[in-house]
Amino acid sequence: MDGIAKALVFDGLVKVVAFKTTDLVNEAIGLHGLSPLAAEALGKVLSVAAYMSNELKGDKEKLSVQVTNKGSLGSIIVAADAGAKVRGYVEHKDATLPPLGNGKQDLFKGIGSEGFITVIKDLGLKDPYVGRTELVRGNLEEDFAWYFTRSEGAPTALALEVMIGEDGKCASAGGVLVQPMPGCPEHVLVIVEDIVSQFAHIGEVYKEKSPSDVLQDYFGHFKIEYFPVVTPVYRCKCSREQMSNAVISLGRADSVNLLMERGEIEVLCHFCGRKYVFTKQDVIDIWRKYDHKV
Repeated sequence: MDGIAKALVFDGLVKVVAFKTTDLVNEAIGLHGLSPLAAEALGKVLSVAAYMSNELKGDKEKLSVQVTNKGSLGSIIVAADAGAKVRGYVEHKDATLPPLGNGKQDLFKGIGSEGFITVIKDLGLKDPYVGRTELVRGNLEEDFAWYFTRSEGAPTALALEVMIGEDGKCASAGGVLVQPMPGCPEHVLVIVEDIVSQFAHIGEVYKEKSPSDVLQDYFGHFKIEYFPVVTPVYRCKCSREQMSNAVISLGRADSVNLLMERGEIEVLCHFCGRKYVFTKQDVIDIWRKYDHKV
């Protein structure tokens, strides 16, 4: 079962978060029909976004993560609401490359090191928080670790793995994030670095253990404070009313031309793949409602 388990160790000097996201990744694979390469890439971004959204404080807070790159996958877009509710898509979901073996895909070529991670957080303030860092490797775990360190000022060690089986399904996915608090003494950092080095194959670990098990097994012998475990979910917020805005965005002339050409307007939600069909009468009603508002 998926989960996000968080704890403070060493008298609050270090934050540790273990997250398992196998079911979440399989949900995305099922919705989008992802290639193994796209599944690993989107799965990693969904996993990190689930952690990040679980850190949001207010129920109405939300964020988005965009990975732009020059690799064969194209852009990766994920949106998330507070409480680890995420959704996302890959620009080129069918992209393929020869696998590296052991359930690993070649993200170095699929994403590459030329591009950016951009995070936008809507915290209910006048202006959103925007953070942006360059990709450093293209494997995403090192790229997101650099993002947290550079953009959010939180030095971070991140283990992250998504394993795709020969059947195209996710066999295991998840990660462990470790962030020392400001003023953390050197001897504690040495201990933490030694523990983090054991998470190189965290996907294999999650085949047998839960996130809570990981915290207990690796950090439980230190002074530790546990937080409630949260289950990440794939949740799209699309609706017919929301998608009617796409008709408006076409403009009156283009929407009419499209109707004359096809007899209807079809709008696809990129996050879940659901199709919304608008008939001639639907489009007339949409524009009548729009004109009434303005």
